[in-house]
Amino acid sequence: MIHPILVRWQGVVDFVVLTAALYILLRWAQQARALRVALVVLGLHAGALVSRHFDLVLTSWVLDGAAILAIVVLLLVFQAELRRFFMRLDSLLNWRSQAASRLNETYEAIARAAFHMAGASVGALIVIVRRNAVAELVSGGIVLEAAVSPEIMEAIFQKTSPAHDGAVIVRGDRIVRAAAVLPLTDRENVPSYYGTRHRVAMGLSERCDALVVVVSEERAEVTLMEARRLTRFDDEQKLAQTLEKRCAQPAEGMRSRLRQWFLSNLRVKLAAVGLAAAIWSTSVLSTGTTVRTVGVPVQFVSVPAGMDIAAPSVERLDVQVRGSAWLMDSVSLVRLVASFNLRGARAGTLELPVRAGNLNLPPGIAMERVSPARITVRLVAQAR
Repeated sequence: MIHPILVRWQGVVDFVVLTAALYILLRWAQQARALRVALVVLGLHAGALVSRHFDLVLTSWVLDGAAILAIVVLLLVFQAELRRFFMRLDSLLNWRSQAASRLNETYEAIARAAFHMAGASVGALIVIVRRNAVAELVSGGIVLEAAVSPEIMEAIFQKTSPAHDGAVIVRGDRIVRAAAVLPLTDRENVPSYYGTRHRVAMGLSERCDALVVVVSEERAEVTLMEARRLTRFDDEQKLAQTLEKRCAQPAEGMRSRLRQWFLSNLRVKLAAVGLAAAIWSTSVLSTGTTVRTVGVPVQFVSVPAGMDIAAPSVERLDVQVRGSAWLMDSVSLVRLVASFNLRGARAGTLELPVRAGNLNLPPGIAMERVSPARITVRLVAQAR
């Protein structure tokens, strides 16, 4: 049985918090390749909610137990991914403090590593992520989440390293992935002396705003690729300054930031909203089969100045409410109050009908009937 309910601010906050939590879970699961397990957990929880709605007690216990077991498996199997997620969250929260100092050190470390490798005839491919995400453009690789340093860069690209054949992905001041595979360029007018390293660097830089530093093994050259522009550097300091300048975040308005946030990862956001709507409606809109009678006190608000309440017909109402048993057990029905607004009322006897809107009913609980259905009260001038 579904009852029309009033949209209260508590219900809106619940829906927003649930959507945000589901988005964080789905986003992490997508990056950690644990999306199926996360969806199983959500499905088991939704099934438990539906089972409680139909008073299937044992079934809800089984589904709740299975959901808890799936969560434990998720935590055990993907604990490394969870650790990286929280490290990334911490770096995002501290982005402002690290932008001025750590990022400059990062660009200097990249430039130093590039020229050291060029001098040692070691090839390298370093991708510096800017505003556009590159997750959908690169494939494979090894997740690192390591601090950027010349030593780590040179160790990765040594020929004896299992991760040397591919690109290093740098986001902020962290190496997030090594041995990543980049897309080839579609350009036909590529110089013949450019090998696969330069061609994939072109391919990625043409598809997003990432900067790609290429170290040529044969010619010992360091090249920076941005979109279709290729810049060759002979000096470590100039490369570091150029990276710092190109990666500087321009000031942007709040409207632009909000638009970018809403449009990024749009499919995951829509999935989170859909799942939140399904769980929220199952928990709230469908009011269940349990009926209880509650004694509710009466209160009057916005009483006109200079007026007093006299001789109310009742001080408490017997309200019969309907909802799921688990929902009634989880909310405090003793806090229900029947509130009547007397703003603009004149002196005399008032007859007030009792409606669901007079009660501060939690979402998911509906009023079946009330006794009495009307109350009377006298509004009199205050004695002087």
